[in-house]
Amino acid sequence: MTYRDNDVYFQLTSGYTLISGSYTVNSYSITPGQDPDGHIYAGLRVTCGSNGKMTFSIGRKGSDDVAKWFNDRVPASQNTFNHNAGDLNFAFLGTLVLTIKGGVLGDGQKTFTFNDVALAQGHSGASNNWWYGGQHCSYIQNNQVSCPGVDANGGPVSFVCLRGGNDVSTVAVTPNTFVDTTSWMARLPDSTNLDQIMMPGSHDAGMSQLDHCAPPVGAGGYTQTQSGSIAQQLVDGSRYFDIRVDYDYDELVTYHRNDGWGCNGQSLRDVLDQAQAFLTAHPSETAIFKFSHIRSYEDHDPDVTKSKINTLLNSYTAVIYTNATSSVNLAGVSLGQLRGKMILVFDYNDYVDPATGRFRYKDGSTVQSGANITVYDEYSNTSDYNTMKNDQIQKWKTYGGMGNGRFFLLSWTLTASPPLGASIETLAAQANSQLPGVLYDQIVVNKLSKPNIVYIDYVNNTTTQSIIQYNF
Repeated sequence: MTYRDNDVYFQLTSGYTLISGSYTVNSYSITPGQDPDGHIYAGLRVTCGSNGKMTFSIGRKGSDDVAKWFNDRVPASQNTFNHNAGDLNFAFLGTLVLTIKGGVLGDGQKTFTFNDVALAQGHSGASNNWWYGGQHCSYIQNNQVSCPGVDANGGPVSFVCLRGGNDVSTVAVTPNTFVDTTSWMARLPDSTNLDQIMMPGSHDAGMSQLDHCAPPVGAGGYTQTQSGSIAQQLVDGSRYFDIRVDYDYDELVTYHRNDGWGCNGQSLRDVLDQAQAFLTAHPSETAIFKFSHIRSYEDHDPDVTKSKINTLLNSYTAVIYTNATSSVNLAGVSLGQLRGKMILVFDYNDYVDPATGRFRYKDGSTVQSGANITVYDEYSNTSDYNTMKNDQIQKWKTYGGMGNGRFFLLSWTLTASPPLGASIETLAAQANSQLPGVLYDQIVVNKLSKPNIVYIDYVNNTTTQSIIQYNF
């Protein structure tokens, strides 16, 4: 036999970069006679640098025995080819460790561990063909498996791996989930106060759908602020919602209008139904709903709207957080008391009563008298990204800080300028794509205290993960 250098490459995709990696062999099968000097053994650790190249020194000869060993441990549904292997030269089960940066990590780097990962080599045509899978992986589609792992703190992650339809020696790795956005608060201790949490927030949260627009055509690009419903935003990890309410066409609706121009969004009943369903299904979570901008235009009477809101809320008492202390500061309430509840805050005095779950919201850089929640919330009112960035970072430096008894909201939003400016969706894509790098630079490099709320348009799972990860 002849020893060969058998190279397999791990290649990161989707804006991520590999820093280093290792694979530790825990068990293996080799065609008899192809490793007389014992180059492969339990505990062997093979490493790679940024090029992703790992080399295993072993002979090459296919056998059915190796294939059977592999198929018994990693069946078709757990490897990228979605079928059993024929003759294989060798096969390993082991632990894969990858240190990466980029994507939602910004310039930061993290290390992830994947247990019981399978590597094997067979033969296809004129090439030696690598197999990839794992005892905890699941085939999804197109020569890909989804494989669970853990970060350095033991938090669950999920990466998608491709082997097949690409170079025979390459495993393409796409980080998929760093944080379980659906139940991320479950990882926080009950004793964590609300003002010690960094949470994604949804600007104009009800505006994922458009109804009764004026003008009927052309308003959407400057009115729609979200792509997912309240239910989807909750699944994606948002926990602070900007709810602007009107009574229009005989129902309470969210809206985004300037005088007569704009659209209605989700109905308020749908918003509350979806929040109730989510919090019932995920009792580890809580969410703040801020009611503001009650519409006053022509025959739209805000007093009537406020009364109707108050009446509607009586149908949701089971999931509304209440507090018998009228002067309670929500910033100091522990998460253990809030789990499974929605926190309702209002920027007006009508019907406010903490005992029934109606809390008073006020804006301010310091805790405001008569407020149950104080939020510093000053948007930049610009469509220029660099102007917004510089403005918000300066406000962050001046007013930010965890555990101060009030909340600092980083308004990472750009304001559209109709009729010729870019759409809200286009502006949000620009701002959201830059956010991971900014958070890393300010929190990790410049040591700024974390913002309490990061406010975004077009909430999505990738952007929210870049925010939520700083809680752990």
